[in-house]
Amino acid sequence: MEQARELNHLAAWAPERVERPELLELGYGSHQDVAANLAEMDRINRYLGGLRALTRHVYPRLLAQRGPITLVDLGTGSAMIPVTIARWARRQGLDLRILAVDCAARQVRVARSTVKGYPEVQLLRADAFHAPLRPGQVDYVISSLLLHHLAPSQLVELLRATGERARCGLVMSDLVRGWLPFYAFKLVQPLFARHPLTRYDGALSILRAYMPAELLKLAQAAGLPNPQVFAHWPARMTLVVDK
Repeated sequence: MEQARELNHLAAWAPERVERPELLELGYGSHQDVAANLAEMDRINRYLGGLRALTRHVYPRLLAQRGPITLVDLGTGSAMIPVTIARWARRQGLDLRILAVDCAARQVRVARSTVKGYPEVQLLRADAFHAPLRPGQVDYVISSLLLHHLAPSQLVELLRATGERARCGLVMSDLVRGWLPFYAFKLVQPLFARHPLTRYDGALSILRAYMPAELLKLAQAAGLPNPQVFAHWPARMTLVVDK
C-alpha cells in the first residue's frame, strides 16, 4: 500500500488508458517495414532508457545466481534484448541460456538474423500465455514493452502464469502512460521514429500503457509475492518480483 501511494501522484499527469490495437498487431506492413520498425524500437530502447530500466534489475539478480541460469524473454520482438543480455553474460563468465518468445512469425523472422552467433539464445514462436514451460522450469521471466498490449484481465492472467513458471522471479519493464511522454515522443520522432509504423504505434503504445500504481495493483491481484514497481526516467517502469 505504501508503494502504491508513492506512485499514485503520477496519475494526475496521465490521460485515460485506451484499448486499441496497434498497426503491427493488425498485420500491417511488409517484412521490410517490420524490420525497420523493430530496428527503430531497439534504438529507442537503447538510447531512451528502456534497456536500462530492465537490465538494472536483471543484471544484479543474474550475478547472484550460482550455476546454470535460464531466462525467458516474452514478446522478444527483434531479440535485441536477449542478445544484449547474452553478450553481457559472456563477459561475466555466466552460464546463461535464454528462450526468446514471440507470437508473431514476422517478428521471429527478423529475430533470426539478430541471434546469429548467439547459440545460447533460442527462438520460439509461441503465445506468451501458452509457452511450453512447466512451473518452476526457468529462473527468471522478463519482458520489455509487452504489458501495455494486454487488457487488465489478460495482464493479471499473464502475471499469474509467469509467476508460476519462474523459479526465482520476474522483471518486466514497460512504458508509463502520460501526456508528457506522449508529446516528448512526438518531438523526438525525426531522430528516433522515422517509419510510419513506429510513429503511429509508438504514440498509441504510450496511451495504452499503465501507470505504476495500476501495474502494482494488477500484480497484487495476480497473487505475486511482494511485487514492486520502480519508475525510471524518462517514462519507463519495471515490475520486479523476487520469489
